[in-house]
Amino acid sequence: MEDDAPADPLGYLVLHAPSESAERAVPIYDQLFVGRECAGISDRRRLVLTDKHISRNHFEIRLIADLDVAVVIDTSTNGTSLNGMPLARAVAAPIAPGDRITVGDLAMTFRSDRFAAVDRRVPTLTQAEISQSDMVMVVGDVIEFSTVSEVTDSRVLAESMAMLWSRLDETLRDHRGTLSNYAGDAIYAVWDAQAQTGAHAMAIDFALAAHRAVEALSSSLPLRDSTGAPIRMGWSVVHGSAAQAAMARSAAAILGDSTNLAFRLASIAGRAGRAPVLVAGRVHDAVEKLYLWGVSDEVTVKGRRTRETIYPVIGRLPAAAATPPAPGG
Repeated sequence: MEDDAPADPLGYLVLHAPSESAERAVPIYDQLFVGRECAGISDRRRLVLTDKHISRNHFEIRLIADLDVAVVIDTSTNGTSLNGMPLARAVAAPIAPGDRITVGDLAMTFRSDRFAAVDRRVPTLTQAEISQSDMVMVVGDVIEFSTVSEVTDSRVLAESMAMLWSRLDETLRDHRGTLSNYAGDAIYAVWDAQAQTGAHAMAIDFALAAHRAVEALSSSLPLRDSTGAPIRMGWSVVHGSAAQAAMARSAAAILGDSTNLAFRLASIAGRAGRAPVLVAGRVHDAVEKLYLWGVSDEVTVKGRRTRETIYPVIGRLPAAAATPPAPGG
């Protein structure tokens, strides 16, 4: 099936691969998606690169002829650089002919007879939709990360964390969660409580599975805490309303008081004798009969006037063990 791309390219992305002696010029008609898969994109609008460091959808170039504007948008895990500077994720950055885009060891140059008068104040392309959503949120936080980072070589730290996040990303997909962000030493994921049947259970099951995954992987990583033991993570599960900014082909940005609570609870989970997975009261009440619980506790959370009741979750009750419901179920 033919797409609606212009007949003639408006520019080119020239690849300078270390393993290839000759340059390779890839035409850009109006959009070019670059990544390891770029699923659902027509051949004329995608460039597939088989490199394990390249994300499935790594970055996108848009040529907006009516505005005489060209932009690049990073949508990756490992990042994209423009003229040597890392790009902010999911933010359109204007480009001009001759600009150099770098992904890992692969360098690319944007070439065109147009788009020369680049304006670094690139106009708003599409206003992000902001909506208030009912979310179940999970935050996982690396315990003693500051200490770990001080005693670990920066490259070793980066490679180890990349392996950890990759494993957790697989676990998250298995439990139908949406990655909102990696925030340094923390992972933040969400489930839409209104659209996803069983969102509370899926979120708790993810937190429990993620805890097990970290335990299994951490012994093989060179990262150690202050006692010399493998790294651990604390997990929290919270239900609440949050403002969601939807960004096409990227993770969502979720903000709000419930988000703050999720991060606060994750920062105490697994510490001072507490269980590694802590659940806020509203989540507990929704799935109380499905899990084995520890003794509840009331804690003071910074930034909140009232004390919070938290419930340690030990695991699924045998009779309640089940796979996540099918989409639309």
